[in-house]
Amino acid sequence: MEQPYQEEHLALEAEGYRLPAALTLPQGEKVKWRIVLLPGSMSNDVDGNYPGTLMKPHLYADLARQLAGRGHAVLRYAKYGAGTGAEMVDEKRVVAHRIFPRQRYIAEAAVKKLREMVPQAKGLAVAGHSEGSVHGMMIAQQSEMGVDAFISLSGPALRYMDLFIHKAQEMAKEQGEIIDFGAFKVNATNYIHAFELMRARKPFTEDIKADPTMEFLVKSWDSDNPQAHEGQQYMRDYDAVDPCIEIAKVACPVLVVQGGMDESGVHADNGERLYQVRHAVHPETTQLAFFPDLQHFYKHVVPGITWQEAMAVDAETDRRVSEVMSAWLDGLRE
Repeated sequence: MEQPYQEEHLALEAEGYRLPAALTLPQGEKVKWRIVLLPGSMSNDVDGNYPGTLMKPHLYADLARQLAGRGHAVLRYAKYGAGTGAEMVDEKRVVAHRIFPRQRYIAEAAVKKLREMVPQAKGLAVAGHSEGSVHGMMIAQQSEMGVDAFISLSGPALRYMDLFIHKAQEMAKEQGEIIDFGAFKVNATNYIHAFELMRARKPFTEDIKADPTMEFLVKSWDSDNPQAHEGQQYMRDYDAVDPCIEIAKVACPVLVVQGGMDESGVHADNGERLYQVRHAVHPETTQLAFFPDLQHFYKHVVPGITWQEAMAVDAETDRRVSEVMSAWLDGLRE
């Protein structure tokens, strides 16, 4: 049964940013675990909504409040971007690190902040959502960070470029050479080859450049815009990390949480992949929680719904997820 919680809003200053953050605590109770929620790849506000899009899942606020109701202290924070409330306060500090590693350093600052704000607890856990899962497993490997448990929430098991390649390959089996992502259609062969060339740092072929379905990708990748160059470097930095290799290196206990209706780019089988590679090395401290009816943000969806419709569902995050997280954490130190 969930108990009352209290919430304190604050600012997390890290890497030249001032990021809106929130600490959610059980009201009048001793804290069980301290948990840091690491956000995914897009710019989100402190609750886990994405300004300027139809995606308002409030996943991070839901999880924080549900977990606080079960006795845990949870810190969550926004990512820099339009409408998120985040501010750049030191541009020199911001550009000291590239986009992808910068997020890990921000996450490390959040871990230190939570330990400072809540000094007494059974342990400290990092729960990374989507791309945040990748940063979380890297942080959990660092003994000096003192992470006692790691939770992967809808985390990728494939390298970044492979997420796009694998998705296109699977869609091509069903749809043929022209695949429909809903918002756009592409030639599957050229689309897959484009990501292979991007990984190899090779120029696009003339066939790809002449393909009208590839125009958006060609323009964004060949652009001289400094922001485009930053985006390219981000993709390469992300692609350099193989989550299946990294999660096997995590020494602390690991829980993998995956929805069976996840079609966000992270696929429903990613949870099983992460679980299997970690379980092969650490069978006694690896657990998988799979929810067949939940999407990327752990909302209930029915078969047949498009991925765009699924991502726009704004119902409360399914409480089964926070329940399994809490029960797993409580069981680690009994």
